[in-house]
Amino acid sequence: MKKIYNYNYLFYILCFLFGALATFSITPYSLLPLIFMLGYGVFLISNLSCLKKTFLAGWFLGLGWFSFGLYWIGSAFFFSDALHQYLMPLSIIILPSFLALFWALAFFLARLLTPLNFSPLLLIIINLSLLEFCRAHIFTGFPWLMPSIILSSNIYLIQIFSFVGSFTGNLMVLLFSILPMILFSKFYKNKAPVFFIFVPILILLYSSFYRYNNRNLIETNTNFSIILVQPNINQKDKWDKNKRKYHLAKLVNLSKKKLEKSKKYKIIIWPETSFAGAIPNEKNLLSKFTKTIIKDQNTYLVLGLLSLKEKKVFNSLIFLNSSGNIEYKYDKLHLVPFGEYVPFRKYFNRIANLFSPTEFSPGILRKNIALKGLGEILTLICYEILFSNEVTKRTSKNTKLIINITNDAWFGRTVGPYQHFALSKIRSVELGIPLARVANTGISSVISPYGKEIVTIPLYEEGVIMIDSIPPLKQTMYKKFGEYIFIISILFIMFINYSVFWNNKKENINEK
Repeated sequence: MKKIYNYNYLFYILCFLFGALATFSITPYSLLPLIFMLGYGVFLISNLSCLKKTFLAGWFLGLGWFSFGLYWIGSAFFFSDALHQYLMPLSIIILPSFLALFWALAFFLARLLTPLNFSPLLLIIINLSLLEFCRAHIFTGFPWLMPSIILSSNIYLIQIFSFVGSFTGNLMVLLFSILPMILFSKFYKNKAPVFFIFVPILILLYSSFYRYNNRNLIETNTNFSIILVQPNINQKDKWDKNKRKYHLAKLVNLSKKKLEKSKKYKIIIWPETSFAGAIPNEKNLLSKFTKTIIKDQNTYLVLGLLSLKEKKVFNSLIFLNSSGNIEYKYDKLHLVPFGEYVPFRKYFNRIANLFSPTEFSPGILRKNIALKGLGEILTLICYEILFSNEVTKRTSKNTKLIINITNDAWFGRTVGPYQHFALSKIRSVELGIPLARVANTGISSVISPYGKEIVTIPLYEEGVIMIDSIPPLKQTMYKKFGEYIFIISILFIMFINYSVFWNNKKENINEK
């Protein structure tokens, strides 16, 4: 294997392949042992002494991870016009290339800050974790495909998020992936670091298994039901005005299937932009078909649609009551760059118009709605479920349910919808709050505070499901302490790295 370092191009290709193979540890494949491919790639790069080569190798490892993990973004362009289809290669090349720079910088700084006769392996892991945190926050943030997502593939491992959250989860996954390499590395003759790293991970794994095996029995709220409606409407037909009547009829008929006359409180949830129209222009039509569905005052219809105000367009969610009136309106706060708006449009207007001549505006933060019989509900539209810090800030001790409506039809039968669904489950476990997720073509589900799918409508299936609401947990460790856990974890690994450095330095002095 040492000879491979002499062939630059072959080594870079190998790094790319290690990053690419590691993505198969993520749902829907969930081949968890393949995460060691990522760890082995990190280990090989840590043995380099040249800064330039270290940077390039780190970039190729990241390129493999992001290009294979995010290829599905290109699917969205097949549902756009011919002009936008020419932009598809740019999206599947430029975005992974840009994201890989974060990883390249992590490797570069680790090598730069470590003497040549010492291994930067642990410092690389620290830097990768810190730069993944930065990636989730700067330039509006893009916390998709972080290494910790692999934990969502297993009902026991997903419990880890309730203790430490996603960013500390990144640190844990990366550390675990390099443990075999540390055991056999000549730079770690003293195996104490392995012990000090492995023991906290072992405790966390044990706590996660214990948490799920000893979970509280979920006593459902029999006075409140949630109805999920997944119409499975083709994205190319979604905005066809000639087919809107048929699409509305489908949504209405599916909704009526599970409705029954009772004193129960009920929420019927439709997907993002399920109504192909905008308010206030079509408020009367909304009111009309709502009255055909809802026959009692205890039922609400939740749906996604566009809203217009002062020449601005919003991606919105509304609660409609039995009178057909809007009880609550929420405008999406965190928009998708290049999908819902183009950053710095005023400086690059011509280029921006290639993506879209118009764009959405962000909404204004509103107080969460509180419904009689259930309590406070947090509403999120699509992409917003990714941002743990923003979601946490918008919850309170009274939040009983998270509703996330989305439309993943843009991404076809790729891994994209599965990854998005996994991120939804992670948020539910982190906060200990049940989540009702409704997607146009799937995956729609009610997720328990333990990350279990209580009911699910699979991808590309039409369906409707009714279930009694689930109570939230009183508290989770992550919800209580937040990213203080991440800060403490980083400082702990930095201390171990510092100890290893001085122990090795003393050994080298004694040998001389």
